[in-house]
Amino acid sequence: MDSQLAVLISTIAAAVSAVFAAVSSIMTYRQYRKSQLQKLSEKLAKILEISVQYPYVENPGFTSQWENMKDTSDERYMRYDMYCNLLFNYWVDVYDYFGGNKKKIEEFVDIKNWIRLHRSNWQHPFVHDENIDAYSPKFRKFIDSYIR
Repeated sequence: MDSQLAVLISTIAAAVSAVFAAVSSIMTYRQYRKSQLQKLSEKLAKILEISVQYPYVENPGFTSQWENMKDTSDERYMRYDMYCNLLFNYWVDVYDYFGGNKKKIEEFVDIKNWIRLHRSNWQHPFVHDENIDAYSPKFRKFIDSYIR
């Protein structure tokens, strides 16, 4: 009888340990996700600071001229290209965080209008095929879904 009790206690202890390990894993994962969301919010704030410092990068009259002006030595268009690289890299992080879920992404950030504003840079990158080389097919399809 004592050996049966020992086995029972060992089994209960193992089950309790497994439950605690599972709860700990869930809590760690939730904390990680919360931290990642905070980082996305911080990146967004930095991007918005840039757009306040250089408001033309969000001006439709300026952004619509990208294709015609991208090969000039105008520093504003070089800055705009770097700004767009920041945007698209940020959006891929958002896309990955939300698993490509459009509804959740759109609830987090106004990505639809933002992508459309910068469509010319996406469609006509400074370096030919830059977007094909830099981003996954799924992400490119996601971006293109807002432009078409």
